[in-house]
Amino acid sequence: MPVLAPRHAISLAYAGLFFGIGIYLPFFPVWLEGRGFDAAMIAYALAVPFGVRLFTMPLGGLAADRSGRPRATLIVYALMTALAFCAVALAPSAALMLVALAVAASFWQPSLPVLDAYTVARRAEGLVDYGRVRLWGSLSFIVGNFAGGFLLGGLPGDAVVWFIVAGSLMAAFAALALDEVEPAPRASAARGWPKVSAVLAVAIIAAALVQSSHATLYAFASLSWRAQGLSDAMIGTMWATGVIAEVVLFRYATRVTRALGPALLLAIGGLGGVIRFVAMSFDAPLVLLPALQVLHAATFGCTYLGTVEMVARHAPAGRGTAVQALAAWATTIAMALATLASGPLWQAYGAHAFLFSAALAGAGGMIALLAARR
Repeated sequence: MPVLAPRHAISLAYAGLFFGIGIYLPFFPVWLEGRGFDAAMIAYALAVPFGVRLFTMPLGGLAADRSGRPRATLIVYALMTALAFCAVALAPSAALMLVALAVAASFWQPSLPVLDAYTVARRAEGLVDYGRVRLWGSLSFIVGNFAGGFLLGGLPGDAVVWFIVAGSLMAAFAALALDEVEPAPRASAARGWPKVSAVLAVAIIAAALVQSSHATLYAFASLSWRAQGLSDAMIGTMWATGVIAEVVLFRYATRVTRALGPALLLAIGGLGGVIRFVAMSFDAPLVLLPALQVLHAATFGCTYLGTVEMVARHAPAGRGTAVQALAAWATTIAMALATLASGPLWQAYGAHAFLFSAALAGAGGMIALLAARR
């Protein structure tokens, strides 16, 4: 019998995965800068994991569907992520560090669509409320922000990476307490790529564009805020502010999704991105930063919920994990390209590079409206 109830084990798995992300997003670029990377090299280093995931993300979903063992898949992925980040910290050269980072990316991000599909399957059984277990990932992301902001200054520089290792080990421990999901009809015979409807394909493209609008934010917001005089603690607080708004959204995710539907959620994400990034492109006063960060509930939260729900409603039976991975794969492609572009754009235009982010979000929002009409 599992040590933890399904909702508790799933919540802890999300917490472990997102604790590492809460450290990685705001402070890994700072760690890279400490290793001597300039802006272009930071953008390149951050784009490497996206490029690797172009190959590993869909394969991870297909492997989980074919094996019918998402629990075992999550355990392996989390342990391999921890091992690879150990290599990142210990790598004696920049080249070997990038290789280790690529290996980590092969297992880290594919864990999320596997866990999302597992959670949606448990929701269908009436065991969990998706939003209420997923919000623990967002809360853990906030803990990672604050841990980085308040603790890293007094710890060795590589503590950034060791915190990520700790989060991955937590996710592996939580996955040990999960039960395997009963295979859906035809799941055991699933082979190759799942068939995706036109509506789902349009929604996936829209979500990828809106999520990729965060590329410049993820790569350079912390460095920009530090240049404006914010301390590491305040930088962590800024990141946490956005995720607190996201947590509130996830707390009421079931009601919000039923009321609006997945396509409209995607459109709201795009509109929020236009407002957020246009304001940031004109060096918004620091006093406005918390309000702009609250829009993360729209730009990331609504887009994430809309994607998961669209897949849950339209994926073929027994292929939910593969389609979740396919959606994540599309986002990876868009995010990799946007991240590579962000370095030269930031060097050339500074904060005005956020106008590129606003354009991506606006395009995604318009496409989402097309999905809503269909």
